[in-house]
Amino acid sequence: MINPSNVPTSRFLRDAGLKPGIRVLDIGCANGHLTRELAELVGKKGHIHGVDSSDDRLAEARDQTADPRQAGITYENVDLARRLPDWEPFDAIVGRRILMYLPDAGETVRRLAALLKPDGLMIFQEHSAIGMPFAAQPIPQHRQAHDWMWRTIAAEQGTITMGLDLPKLFKQAGLGIDDYRAEAIMLGSGDGQGIEDIASYMVDRVIDAGVADRETIQPDSLAQRLVEERQLASPIAWDMAYLISGKRRQ
Repeated sequence: MINPSNVPTSRFLRDAGLKPGIRVLDIGCANGHLTRELAELVGKKGHIHGVDSSDDRLAEARDQTADPRQAGITYENVDLARRLPDWEPFDAIVGRRILMYLPDAGETVRRLAALLKPDGLMIFQEHSAIGMPFAAQPIPQHRQAHDWMWRTIAAEQGTITMGLDLPKLFKQAGLGIDDYRAEAIMLGSGDGQGIEDIASYMVDRVIDAGVADRETIQPDSLAQRLVEERQLASPIAWDMAYLISGKRRQ
């Protein structure tokens, strides 16, 4: 499943200064998509440690074939809301769309900062529901899908403003801020944009959260309605990726 909101990550990781040969902690690694990207970036002399609280997602990650040209990867089941293991310090800690799901993201960032080497890098990508989506023409189908998804995240106790909260969390954790930016996720016309797949994937979560029922969502036609609306609309600003990097202060 394509997620267009992941596109800014690669550029930002390079801009933030991740280098070959370093040791990186990937928090909330899920099925290891970002973990493998990090392994390619730091090369075979580096190492990536991916952690997640889902055994099923970690099993998916471990099933991926290792590339001997990339960094070695280890995976571990860790609940980030609890006490972290006594790991050796890392050169960098990276996370994408994980802080928004934690009960106390500020405390987690503070504890993670203590795991960085001096001048170690902290890098996060998070998102926010505020102000999205928009286009030059009305886009009721995309607005409805966006609303369903973010109301579901809120019902699941997720923080829907996390992208905008990142600078505050860094400062509270004693981290400097080297770069903080926002990049719009734009959708063009036609299919293959990924949003229709994500919206369809989330249908059961939307229903379980009590945000909308199956009759209201009409999941059998949801993807097609989104595709058809994009044929009529200008490019759609669907989402905003907020990216931040900073170093541990001495």
